[in-house]
Amino acid sequence: MPYIKTGGVLPDDYGCSITVFASQATTDAPIKAGTLLKFDTSAPYTAVKCADGDAIQMVAKHDVQSPEQPLGVYLLGYKRNYKLPYSGTLAIGDSVVADGNGGVKKADAANGTFVAQVNSDGTVEVFE
Repeated sequence: MPYIKTGGVLPDDYGCSITVFASQATTDAPIKAGTLLKFDTSAPYTAVKCADGDAIQMVAKHDVQSPEQPLGVYLLGYKRNYKLPYSGTLAIGDSVVADGNGGVKKADAANGTFVAQVNSDGTVEVFE
């Protein structure tokens, strides 16, 4: 049997990576590779730097110097993303549960899901 290394950092193929925009990135204060980030719930697929005590939701894969530059990140705490129909009113950052009609609705309490984007076509993009 060939030697198989266990542990260590695995390539992207084994995790969930997404592209976001870093709203705080500037030429004077770029977001650097390895920066710890969390979702900015004021806009879809947008990240801000973690402050003291914040839960880490992603890690920057490379440097960006502008909020308009796409930023690849390793997503932490989530393993999949889905595009699903929804009912009721949802906002970025909400948790969701099944609505009984083949879609999702806002959960009464956080449950490990995260609405990343609400689309105009009646669907929502959710991380779980």
